[in-house]
Amino acid sequence: MAIVLDKILTATDVDHRLSFETGSLPYFSFNDGDHHVDFKVVDLIDETTHNLRLYTREKGHPKPVISKGWREYVKNKKLKIGDKITIQVNYDGRAPYSIQAQRFDFRVCGEPLWYNI
Repeated sequence: MAIVLDKILTATDVDHRLSFETGSLPYFSFNDGDHHVDFKVVDLIDETTHNLRLYTREKGHPKPVISKGWREYVKNKKLKIGDKITIQVNYDGRAPYSIQAQRFDFRVCGEPLWYNI
């Protein structure tokens, strides 16, 4: 699986929308002239499917964000600032992408240990 996004959540990510790097845009198929794409993700922990929408700006720097469906996912998972989200291209046929939420637990030999939410 190719990692599309691996991010520690900020206040904006939890309260409004999930922003990420433009380098991940090639993993999404936009129709010509469109600045958004709807996609499905399957949660790797509870195996629920979620419909999300990725938006980019029409002019200037694209600044990709996931907004539609994102707040519902945040509420369902009770995500907080500092939690980690990983979105991957999914090749098993359930949905085009998978998502995993994790929360920091403690450090072992200086390395963070995360548990699945």
